Amino acid sequence: AGPPSLNLMGEIMLINSLVGFNWMTMIFLSLISFFSSVYTLLLYSYSQHGSFYSSMFSVYQGVSREYLLLFLHWVPLNILILKGEYLSLWI
Repeated sequence: AGPPSLNLMGEIMLINSLVGFNWMTMIFLSLISFFSSVYTLLLYSYSQHGSFYSSMFSVYQGVSREYLLLFLHWVPLNILILKGEYLSLWI
């Protein structure tokens, strides 16, 4: 799941139940999740930038407008994930 949403909440709950069922699946699920996220970021970088994104560790300081935009996207998504029990009360 790309952005944090109800789909991501469902996947996290599914992973919790699988780990509770058999603890050894945690190793395989961790590896699968890691490699799928790396592959997704690689595809996104290639499709949006035309080549591999090499400015990940740039020294560009940014402007306050960009930081405000980042903050206004980051805070609601973290509230959605960290306070997910409000969304899963109906389950």
